[in-house]
Amino acid sequence: MMSISLNQKIPVYYNFVGGEWIETKSNERIESLNPATGELISYSQKSNIKDVTETIDAVNHAFLQSDWSVNPKRRYDALLELAQKMTEKLEDLARILTMDQGKTIRESRMEIMGCIDTLKYFAGAARTVFGRSMQLEPNNFGVIVKEPIGVVGIISPWNWPALLMIRELAPALAAGNGVIVKPASLTPSISVEIFKLIAEADQFPKGIVSIITGPGSSIGAAMATSEKIDMISFTGDTSTGKSIMEMGASNIKKVALELGGKSPNVVFQDANLDKAIPVIGQSIFISAGQICMAGSRVLIHESIKEEVVSRLKQYAENLRVENGLLETADMGPLVSQNQLNIVEEYCQIGRQEGNIITGGYRLTGGDFDKGHYFAPTIIDDLPSDCRVVKEEIFGPVLSVQTFSSDEEALKLANDNSFGLSAGVWTANLNRAMKMSKEIKAGTVWINTYNKNFPEAEFGGYKQSGLGRTRGIEGLMEYCETKHIHFEME
Repeated sequence: MMSISLNQKIPVYYNFVGGEWIETKSNERIESLNPATGELISYSQKSNIKDVTETIDAVNHAFLQSDWSVNPKRRYDALLELAQKMTEKLEDLARILTMDQGKTIRESRMEIMGCIDTLKYFAGAARTVFGRSMQLEPNNFGVIVKEPIGVVGIISPWNWPALLMIRELAPALAAGNGVIVKPASLTPSISVEIFKLIAEADQFPKGIVSIITGPGSSIGAAMATSEKIDMISFTGDTSTGKSIMEMGASNIKKVALELGGKSPNVVFQDANLDKAIPVIGQSIFISAGQICMAGSRVLIHESIKEEVVSRLKQYAENLRVENGLLETADMGPLVSQNQLNIVEEYCQIGRQEGNIITGGYRLTGGDFDKGHYFAPTIIDDLPSDCRVVKEEIFGPVLSVQTFSSDEEALKLANDNSFGLSAGVWTANLNRAMKMSKEIKAGTVWINTYNKNFPEAEFGGYKQSGLGRTRGIEGLMEYCETKHIHFEME
């Protein structure tokens, strides 16, 4: 069974294990609510540790018994087939994603298209997993082979629940692994809907990939500590990532982490502001700021600060904040009441320690009262050690800082425990190169922001994570390296 309806309206999603749709042993369910309206949109399984154990066993069995790990053409065909099925269902998936997470329908379409592009890229990559050979001594020859790790557990987040699941699922499968996915409990609907398409794809061996829903504190922890899972890939906040590392150490499990960020856009006096302002605005207000690479800090040369702040204020105040299903929406609600409370707390700090240029409050009245809407916010005059400047808020809140020299700009950009991404805005090529080399971040965009491609690696420095996703290195994260040595007589 895939999904049924209560009163023919509310779908119930099941776990997909061993190629079958099954109900949790406890018969407990999790409610999913639309962040824009508060309406119940689906039920999913509240799985327990026994469910996890059986799922791990099923994937292990499929990995050992099928030809998946040694048949790259089958993996190529399977990933391409899933890409085609997602293309055919793009509009339906985008609508479910918006109802699940709250983001605008335009962003949801973009996210699903990103999933499709990623699947196509890694379909090709499945047939190009390569090693190398070398002559070591006159009679000794070495072959370095890349092999699948085994069974991979993927714990995906709620902010971009489709793309950030596929971003890890595609290379893990392309490399030949068996995979278990645990989606975020806030947004399970879109993940299970994608798995319904996997269930229809003929090229996936029965049981090679499973999805199990439920609380991360129990089933996520069970995955991280299981001796039968060879690798955990986690995307989410840094504090949880640290816990995953600790739990994975129980059996020296390989861990890949894509964690938080507090990314700066550095705007120099020669920047093209006509291009920079809307891109910087989008970089923080896309998905209501609930994105790890959000440009949540803007560092402005003192000579142009007044103009930049004024134009960013106008950009923020012109955004249409409304139900993401409306084609006119520029920004939707926050994902939950808890996330709204967190953003409100940070804005209260900003109000006490700095100057709120615009926003800083929950939107109320009419349809706003049904959801978790917050005004796009810009805060200035904050001390450099303020929590609003230092910590990831995961909301539509932009902090403003000012610099007078290139050296000061670099110091401010790096004055953070995160290092996921950064933007540099300047017409000076030498300055752009120097800044991009010296900013401690996994991605530095020059005169643009938030441009991501499946063929270009992504990941963080410092407390923004371990390893890389996307690209060749993203594929190799899901491979083991073996040296096969020949001595000839």
